[in-house]
Amino acid sequence: MTSLASLPVRYPSRVYPTLAPVLALGALSPSPSFVPLVLLLSVLRLHILTIVPRKLWKSAAAQLVLVSLAIAIVHAGPSLGALSTPFVSIAVLAMISAVTSAIAGIALVAGFYLERKAHTSWTHATVFPALWATVWAAVEACSPIGQLTTWSPIVQLGGYGWLRQYGGQVAINWVVAAWAVVLADAAGAWMVGSDDEDGSTVHVEDPSLIIFEDEDVNQDAGARLTPTNKSSRKARTTLLLAGLLLALAAPSYVISDMPLPVSASDVTPLGVACALPYPQRNGRLTHPPTLDDYFKESKTLQSTAKIILWPESAVEFGSIDERVTALERIRPAVQNGTYYAIGFHEMVNSDSPDGVWKIGMRRNGLVLLGYEGVVYEYYKRHLVPIAESFSMTPANEKPSLFTMQLKHPNTYTGPKWAPAPNHTRPVDITASICLDFSTSSSFTGMSSRPALILAPARTWHPSVGLAMWEQAKARAEETGSMVLWCDGGEGGVSGIAGRGMHAFRQVGAGSWTQTVSVPWPFDERRTVFSVAGTPSALAVVWGITGMAWMAGGAVSLLEDREHGAGGSIIRMTGVAGVAVRVIQSIVRRKPSGEEQPLLA
Repeated sequence: MTSLASLPVRYPSRVYPTLAPVLALGALSPSPSFVPLVLLLSVLRLHILTIVPRKLWKSAAAQLVLVSLAIAIVHAGPSLGALSTPFVSIAVLAMISAVTSAIAGIALVAGFYLERKAHTSWTHATVFPALWATVWAAVEACSPIGQLTTWSPIVQLGGYGWLRQYGGQVAINWVVAAWAVVLADAAGAWMVGSDDEDGSTVHVEDPSLIIFEDEDVNQDAGARLTPTNKSSRKARTTLLLAGLLLALAAPSYVISDMPLPVSASDVTPLGVACALPYPQRNGRLTHPPTLDDYFKESKTLQSTAKIILWPESAVEFGSIDERVTALERIRPAVQNGTYYAIGFHEMVNSDSPDGVWKIGMRRNGLVLLGYEGVVYEYYKRHLVPIAESFSMTPANEKPSLFTMQLKHPNTYTGPKWAPAPNHTRPVDITASICLDFSTSSSFTGMSSRPALILAPARTWHPSVGLAMWEQAKARAEETGSMVLWCDGGEGGVSGIAGRGMHAFRQVGAGSWTQTVSVPWPFDERRTVFSVAGTPSALAVVWGITGMAWMAGGAVSLLEDREHGAGGSIIRMTGVAGVAVRVIQSIVRRKPSGEEQPLLA
């Protein structure tokens, strides 16, 4: 009777096309999960080892179609209402699913060939994780929707969340691919060494297709390691890689991930609010919230909050002049030291000096309005394809910083709150809008670390809202800041993420306030990833492969005692030993003739 381990070896065309789509249903949802994605990638790596050497391209095409179909199924709900008609939505979804699956397939095939060219078993094990991280970093940079729909995990990262502030999503993708290498190698060794239940050993046409695909060829004599030696070396390398991955998870058990207390001498309590009015009668919405509704709601919230965020496109203005007039009307009601972060979209009625804005264009923006007037402006840079890109124009300026001077509360005296002359504490604030949070480069290049990131949003489906909330959490972890997320879409989630806060506060409409803690004095130094960005993170993961290649090469030279440079080293060592003995004999020999001392 056939054993479980022998099934993938005997029936690869049935097992892998069954497992991969099932795993894809859990791994490639709008919020991809870490463990299911590792399992999916492991299965696909094993499948590639049977496809490429035997050129089973029909099986590859079938797998591509099945995985694409699984992606389309889990994304169907949020996609149907994304565009003007369901037909257009389905067509775009099918295209995106096929393209991302094809990119993943190409990366797997390319990894197969790069591994066969590897000179050491360590390079063989680490080249695919570096390639995988590079491919999805390139997709993120080129895609108008950033990391959305990519094969990059965003939730349930286990002990690897702390890596974000050092390597961003690149580090997470590298860990995913590295674990896939470990699991695929272990599963391959298990399958090849398995026995059927009747006691017969499973035989495969070419065992190297599963666990001996690397070519450790001696450079001098051209001799190849035996399968037994290669298996032993590969097993040691796999264990070493697994040990490295476990070590990377260890800091998460040491680093504190708790939010700071609100009442303490070394924190600045800051009240923030999300204005989501719900004009209703008998529990039913009477009309969409208007400027007056948001204004009345904000006047109520400003008694406990210093920052009051409105959602994306909360109000609409027909022109810039109309916006200026409307904001001037509500400005006197804003308390001194309080700011309304107003999300809006408007029609541009004049050309901008830099040529970005033209008459008749629409733009999506946010202004920070205080008692002194508008102190900060930001305009959305990443527009939703088709839904927004045809009717609006994106901005090209990255977010800047606004420093808010926070006065002392009633429980503090001025000198105890902050030093002279103003006795105020600075709080740096920046902003981005909804889809801007889908890319890791949103806040790289800033002059200092922001304490708070304002994030107005308006999503159209709960799954999309959750996905964007997770993206905002990722940006908070990468920058070491807090994100105030306020989603005005139906079923959207709202809350504060970062600095130990992970769960959203509520779903749907309804305003809320919360007091958060900003460390005092605030550490303005940026995180490693904020300074270095994605290119440096890619250099590190490729550097791991390169430096490991040098170390592995040294090990190979010492282990190979029969051929090539290993033998040369031994011969050189022998020659050096002979030379040492000759010198010692000269030193120790008895002096004679003129070498004898005069006073013998």
